[in-house]
Amino acid sequence: MLFIENVILALQSLRSNPLRSVLTLIGIAVGIAAVLYVVALGEITQRSITERLEALGSNVLYIRPGYSHHGGVRTGTDVVNLSWEDAQEIERESRVILRCVPVLSARADIEYKDQNINTEVTGSTPDYELVGNFKIAAGRFFVKEELERKERVCVLGAKVREELFETESPIGSTVMLNARRFTVVGLLNLVGEDRNSPDDQVFVPLTTAQDRIFGREHLSNILAQMRSSDDYEEALFDIEVILRRNHRLQPEQDNDFRVRRQDVFLSTIQQTNAEIARFIIMIAMVSLFVGGIGIANIMLVSVTERVREIGVRRAIGARKSSILAQFITEAATLGVCGGVAGIIGGLVFNYFQIGAEIIVPWLWIGYSFLICGFVGVMAGMYPAIRAANSNVMESLRYE
Repeated sequence: MLFIENVILALQSLRSNPLRSVLTLIGIAVGIAAVLYVVALGEITQRSITERLEALGSNVLYIRPGYSHHGGVRTGTDVVNLSWEDAQEIERESRVILRCVPVLSARADIEYKDQNINTEVTGSTPDYELVGNFKIAAGRFFVKEELERKERVCVLGAKVREELFETESPIGSTVMLNARRFTVVGLLNLVGEDRNSPDDQVFVPLTTAQDRIFGREHLSNILAQMRSSDDYEEALFDIEVILRRNHRLQPEQDNDFRVRRQDVFLSTIQQTNAEIARFIIMIAMVSLFVGGIGIANIMLVSVTERVREIGVRRAIGARKSSILAQFITEAATLGVCGGVAGIIGGLVFNYFQIGAEIIVPWLWIGYSFLICGFVGVMAGMYPAIRAANSNVMESLRYE
């Protein structure tokens, strides 16, 4: 019962100084809203990464050119060595690799009517649709016959289509790709923003990219799809044996290529996101600390303003513990009210800023209440002790 009375007194005290109370609450609310925003943004990012990984498959290996060396020192530039023949031989000889897809990517200009953008053009084979797990929104992917005949056909990513055609259907339209006419035969579904999103890419047959667009044979990378992720060691062995043989590497020479798994990319991105989230949460905690200083300040002012009230309560029999409990409750109430405001504001901000369904991180909401209550109690401890230990006679004479 005494606790409820203290809470009521605390709310009355807050109402008596609305502007001062609101300014103090904002400090707490901003810190809590920042924490919830970081948590929600991290959850959205994690979902996007996981979905993209599942779409491309954890059983897909990236084979990239190695770094070149000059005078025994690595230069940081890629070796020009991967070829379509390498991909064909890996697929033909390896027992655990189902498909090996050659990829040639580079930036190029694409035009339609008065629209002109610079985007990523990716040349590959029809198997790229299967390995990349692309979803066709309209039309189709290019086929083997078009690859063999070096046809000038292309498939557009969702973002490229939106920038060039807006609401118009692109299927069957002619676009200019590096000043050459290409027919749009397909359109991909929107995937979402991530490191290798196909949304901002144009896909063409590999032979067309090599001979009609870029004029080079070497590849940007090769995608090797294993039977399952458990075949990684055997697949890696097959790739190393075949590529070292094809590239005529001596036993003492290092590999001139790199092989990476999809889950390595995922792990790296997850670690980076976690570090950024921890950093921003630390900043939010600093904001909470500043808010706690604001609570301590307002409680000190409150004690000074209510010296006579404290004296009267002590004179009619109130114990020191009652005075202490009253002011600590007021400080904790101030912190919790700021926390509630921050939680509501954070959820509303997340909804409009992230543009997704409301993510309710219940664990962090619980943490927020505990943190706000703790900050309020600690910030109000000294003012409460000061009020409880005040001299009764001096308090009664205070004007």
